[in-house]
Amino acid sequence: MKVRTIASCIVFLTVSVTAGQAQTAPQLFNRETLEYPGDKEQQAKLLLRKPVLWGKIKEKSAVIDTAFIIFLKTDPGISKDRLKQYLDEKHIREAEVGGSIAKPLSGVTKNGKHTLARYFVIHDMSTPSIPHRFPDNINDATWGYNRLSHWKWNAGKQPPSHTMITRLGTSKTMIDFSEKKKATKFERDILGPSYYGLFLHVEMLQPRVYPPGTAKSAPVAPDPGFTDAQYERLALMYICAGIRKGEWLVPAFHVDVDELLNDGHDDPQHFELKKFTDYVLKITGDLKSE
Repeated sequence: MKVRTIASCIVFLTVSVTAGQAQTAPQLFNRETLEYPGDKEQQAKLLLRKPVLWGKIKEKSAVIDTAFIIFLKTDPGISKDRLKQYLDEKHIREAEVGGSIAKPLSGVTKNGKHTLARYFVIHDMSTPSIPHRFPDNINDATWGYNRLSHWKWNAGKQPPSHTMITRLGTSKTMIDFSEKKKATKFERDILGPSYYGLFLHVEMLQPRVYPPGTAKSAPVAPDPGFTDAQYERLALMYICAGIRKGEWLVPAFHVDVDELLNDGHDDPQHFELKKFTDYVLKITGDLKSE
């Protein structure tokens, strides 16, 4: 089966801010401090606003559990040795969750100062596009797209993100979290190469249905959007990145990073933030209770 290019559903929007209108996430990013305004709580509330159909963002501020806000502001307090032990106990290879935990994260050097990745960007693949209705087996091993072997890229062609997660919760690292990777319009069109490395990128397998739209712009996602197995693996990847850095990254949605940019994306659709944060808190609790 030929693999189609992974590209999240395109929405045709342009940046247009009138007097009195709130600034978008791309406009709020500070090129000098290499971050969005405020502390991690404020940044997460900016970058985790849920999109609706066609990528519109109606939330002014994301609703995030207090327990996760407190968690974001703490140090991991978990050694790489303990993480390695946990992965071994679960029979999970480092190559499934972002690469070698011994390596530092990617980063950016500006004015003689090196800053490690700060943002953990969650995408959905928005593929395959399916007319009219989803197959009944999209969450089963019988659906071919859930086979990791399906996702291959020709020599010389860059994968779309650092890692990907199927609907079975299986995953693979395409580019180690230690390597720079651009996967948003904001990075490519606004920031440029000297800023690559601040964002880590994870793709969650999610098909789309059309009409409305076409095979190229299919906007309808399954509901629920993702499986529990996907949330659990995503949480583990997030934790691995934080332990590698020694500090928790700010999670972000692709749609918010690219907010109102021309041809910006609409993903992830139907993402349940509470499920993700609950798994993060559960796994870190397990890691600390050896």
